[in-house]
Amino acid sequence: MKKLLLSSLLAGATLLQVNAQDVKDQNAENKMTPIKEVVSGFPKDYAEHAISTSFNTWLQGGDESLYFQMKTSEFLPTSIVPRRIPTMELEENIRPEVGAIEAETINSGKMSLDEFLADPEFRAQGYLVIHKGKVVYESYPGMRPSDSHAWMSCAKPTAGLLVELLINEGKIDDSLPISHYVEEFKGTAWEHVTIHQILHMDSGLDIDETAETRANPDAFAHRYYLSEFNQPYKGKKEKFIDVMASAQPGEGSGKKFVYTSAHTEALVFLVEAVTGERWSQVFDEKVWSKMGVEGPLQVQTTVDGVALAHGVIGSRMRDMARFGMLYTPSWDKIAEEQVVTEETLDRIHSDMRTHEFLMAGEDGPVFADWLEAGHPTFAGNSRQWDVLWPDGDMWKGGMQTQGLYVSPSKDLVIVYMSTAVQDHSLHRFVRKVANSGLFE
Repeated sequence: MKKLLLSSLLAGATLLQVNAQDVKDQNAENKMTPIKEVVSGFPKDYAEHAISTSFNTWLQGGDESLYFQMKTSEFLPTSIVPRRIPTMELEENIRPEVGAIEAETINSGKMSLDEFLADPEFRAQGYLVIHKGKVVYESYPGMRPSDSHAWMSCAKPTAGLLVELLINEGKIDDSLPISHYVEEFKGTAWEHVTIHQILHMDSGLDIDETAETRANPDAFAHRYYLSEFNQPYKGKKEKFIDVMASAQPGEGSGKKFVYTSAHTEALVFLVEAVTGERWSQVFDEKVWSKMGVEGPLQVQTTVDGVALAHGVIGSRMRDMARFGMLYTPSWDKIAEEQVVTEETLDRIHSDMRTHEFLMAGEDGPVFADWLEAGHPTFAGNSRQWDVLWPDGDMWKGGMQTQGLYVSPSKDLVIVYMSTAVQDHSLHRFVRKVANSGLFE
């Protein structure tokens, strides 16, 4: 149960107690229809039920979660970022031996990747491996290649990247406090928090997302998500920026990794303050429009248009992988110009926080268990990426066992999508695949 609760940290989501007034049939909301039964489409009553439930049920791994992940635009306002240039098709060099790579699962012993993806119990929906710009492994056990799927917290590097690009342009100095740019944070607990600290999940504010704070009606985390999903707090709907600005001082920065989506959303407000444009428009101009994607990027927003770049954006799985490829030498296979420069990549690697800092937080040990069965070899976290290894590989996890893994040195990208909340073993294959010897 502890791992189930901790898993929501990866999306900055909140697992609230289900209110009896919102949900009449608890058992119905925990139902898990086999994903294969709805890959080609959802029955009308399935869709109507999912949309009618309270938002916390969308995050618990059942039928509501599946519908939310696949049909997010039916739940929240959505900004559509279209494809701007012709699709740059990915070549294929399928290597079946990738599917034979084994990992020790959490509860089911050693399994191959093919075996794991084929087992409906694990709720896996897609797995994609791209090496040197070519697709070497691709499986869709629970979705179609043309489906859009929510990225969840795998989206956080999108917010980080826009800040990096504005730093490169001389428009942001990350040593300055965020209040230097965001007027709404002046006179608040955010006032002296630097952009650098926010990038590293190190504001030191009392905005922790834990099982306790999510369940506490008076905690920041509880109010934050009620506002984000346009739900009332004590009978009143609050404006998102007002809730953000209400954060209180905590134990101070520099002590431990404190994972919270409020950090990422602070970066959204930063980008908008600096550019004078909506976040999704800036991402379109500086990133998505440069990429030869297959389809649009869906950016979900609050009711007043604040992009939920911390996790509620979605696309086809191949387009999510294309985003990862921006950080590799094969960027030119999917983009008309280099978006992630060597300067940006060097900053992410050289500015990494320590292993001790990451492990001192509640999530460091969770990442260690999910990725490496409790024996972490990773070095630390950096600038909206959860984990970096000594070899320079980077990983960002998302709620319900999703992941974006990038190895610049191996020119390798791994993306996987899922709605699993009870068994996170899908994470354990990424390092096994990357270090299999197939991609040296």
